[in-house]
Amino acid sequence: MNIFKNVFVTGSIAYDTIMNFPNEFQDYFHSEKLHQINVSFVVNKLEKQLGGTATNIAYNISQIINNKLQITNESQSSNIKLLGSVGKDGKDFISFFKKNRIDANGVVTDKKLYTSAGSVITDTKNNQIWGFYYGASEKIPYIDFKLLNKETDLIVISANHKNSFLYFQREAIKNKIPYIYDPGMTLTWIADRDLKEGVMNCRYLVGNDYEIAMILKRTNVSINQLIDTGVNVITTLGEGGVRYQEKTVGTGLDLSILIKGFKVKKMLDPTGAGDAWRGGFIAGLLLNYSTKDCLKLGNVMASFAIEKYGTVNHNPKIKDIKMRMKKLNPKLPSRKKLSA
Repeated sequence: MNIFKNVFVTGSIAYDTIMNFPNEFQDYFHSEKLHQINVSFVVNKLEKQLGGTATNIAYNISQIINNKLQITNESQSSNIKLLGSVGKDGKDFISFFKKNRIDANGVVTDKKLYTSAGSVITDTKNNQIWGFYYGASEKIPYIDFKLLNKETDLIVISANHKNSFLYFQREAIKNKIPYIYDPGMTLTWIADRDLKEGVMNCRYLVGNDYEIAMILKRTNVSINQLIDTGVNVITTLGEGGVRYQEKTVGTGLDLSILIKGFKVKKMLDPTGAGDAWRGGFIAGLLLNYSTKDCLKLGNVMASFAIEKYGTVNHNPKIKDIKMRMKKLNPKLPSRKKLSA
């Protein structure tokens, strides 16, 4: 098992417009008229925030690593390196990365295009409708993969413009650099062939239950087949927590761990919870924690994220992170052949 020292986070860097719709979307759609939708949702709250998959993930890693969180007696120095693109209006992001001690030397600034922007409307059942403008994200932040260490470096490949997403996927595979594959919103455009290539060569595959189901269907592979090839499959389950599945080295048995989510008193905004989970999990990897603690740390960071409006506004204290982790007891691992 690798002991990771550096993480290269790729993905979108985007301004988020977050809106709340005080009703349920389903009440405003006519099932027989879905071929000609014309719907207007009047929202009762709007916020503009810094966001994007790369921004959110790197921020959550930094909240743990840069605060020198000690959950066990083990500690390890690490570097959080961001690879992405901003536009002519991206100065706020550069300042934000510097403030949070995120290495942004790999961030490209385009002087003509605007920074990517996403808009989301969330209903009372936490269903979301997104719109996204790629903008400067079409610019690829090239790096020399030969300088990366396949033993100690980890790449996060998260949703982004096609140019960057496929570039990092192909280069990571070509140079045999371990990577976390987080296709997410790319499922709306990525070809089945590219998706399967990315899935079958990754170290960790992560997605919510809908995304994992879609990936299995489109690639025509089962969970068993994935873990047999060495892919560790992570399925986030919202309030239900997370399910982790892998092939246990040296035993030939399949390991499944289910850890329930941390229940918060009041959820203000689910936006960015998945990215917060990824940041917590990756921070655990960098600190060389057990799989169980990595999963718990992901659940805890997601719980803090949903208590704040926006994706990078939570700033939990070390003692609060530790407290929530102690309250998360995983379901006993099962060592048996998993169903497809």
